Amino acid sequence: MKRVIVALALLLSAMLSDAVMAQQSGPISSLGRRNMPEGQIAEGMPYNGTTKDLSWMYRELPPPRQVQTHDLIHIRVDERAQAFSDGEIDRKKSGQYAAILTDWIRLDGINSIKPSVQADGNQTIAGTLNQRLKSEAEMETSEGLKFTIAAEVQEILPNGTLKLEARKTITVNDEIWVYHLRGVCRTEDINPNNTVLSEHLADLTITKEDHGSVRDAYRRGWLLTLWDKVHWF
Repeated sequence: MKRVIVALALLLSAMLSDAVMAQQSGPISSLGRRNMPEGQIAEGMPYNGTTKDLSWMYRELPPPRQVQTHDLIHIRVDERAQAFSDGEIDRKKSGQYAAILTDWIRLDGINSIKPSVQADGNQTIAGTLNQRLKSEAEMETSEGLKFTIAAEVQEILPNGTLKLEARKTITVNDEIWVYHLRGVCRTEDINPNNTVLSEHLADLTITKEDHGSVRDAYRRGWLLTLWDKVHWF
């Protein structure tokens, strides 16, 4: 990293020194003489040249690539997700109830109903209900996905953006890994080495599937899956 910073600083200083020398009076460098139009070479005469004319380190950028349908573009996937969650609940509930049955009836024969007085008085019911729920929960998750995949340009939209889709299948003995990716990117986001980062893709969908003995070792069975969905307790 330090070498890169030093190289950039030397490059910037060289460019600035060339620009200053181009605008001040004095001898003109051999590179400036080579790029000056004929008839303008004169000792001590200032020459307002561009960086291209005066810098030995100048390099022209390659022309933008013309992307066509069904071209292949490499995508570097480096997705990371991290979440923290902390929750606490403390709920209290209390209630009181009282019930009195004041009127009783009795059957007098088949066609007659008469009041019935209770010898021990009216029947009463009273009670108190107390309920409290206290719960604390804390969750921390961290996930990452990193791989490189070649995508095919499926469609070029009217505004110039590209619809990309990629699929990769890796088989090692009985183990199978299947990667599927779909997204939209701009042509400006494609690097000169024909790569684009996943963070520059819009409407990004990434799917990874595992098949084999390793996946079967930690796969949840149907009973455990049902238990987790129902939450019995």
